[in-house]
Amino acid sequence: MIRSAIAKLQIFFLSVAFFTCAAAFESPQSIDPARLVGEFQLEDQYGGSFGVEQFKGQWSMVFVGFTSCPDVCPVTLANLEAVRAEMGFRMSPERIPNIVFLAVDPDRDRSVLKDYLAYFHPQYVGITGREAEINKLIKSLGEFYRLDRKSVDEKNYNVTHTAIVSIINPEAKLVAKISPPFHPHKTGEYLIKLINEQMRLIDKG
Repeated sequence: MIRSAIAKLQIFFLSVAFFTCAAAFESPQSIDPARLVGEFQLEDQYGGSFGVEQFKGQWSMVFVGFTSCPDVCPVTLANLEAVRAEMGFRMSPERIPNIVFLAVDPDRDRSVLKDYLAYFHPQYVGITGREAEINKLIKSLGEFYRLDRKSVDEKNYNVTHTAIVSIINPEAKLVAKISPPFHPHKTGEYLIKLINEQMRLIDKG
């Protein structure tokens, strides 16, 4: 399955530059007042514990998806890395957000999540786990997903999910959401402004 997915990824990577350069920048949504992310308990791609505490002390961009996704997920993950690279020219590394991939199809995601994310960037964080815990984070972020299968034995099914990226500040608070197509320069410019403004507020206490 991974080999097939990677073959698809190679095709999408070739189109990412054209996709992002041609597309218009969608208006971001500020969350005011910022909302504290609720408690949840998932695992990262290495089997380590990942909860709300892991959001603290750093910026994060959280994207909901699944490893069998044929298009939206690989394109978004590639575009988000392009956004991070753009930010790297103008911002110190500690303020550049981590990318956290919330994999909502644990039956198929858990065993391949580490290898899947390694093809994008070694620093990507993938998290998944029990459905109840996934749903806690989904609800806290105001996102949506649905496994489109008729029975637990069905293997070939799609997953419907939002394509919005949630921006979480170092206090584990949801402060904004951004929508596709994630143009590297314009999205990076927005995030730099957002982060600088938020850090001034945090520093003031």
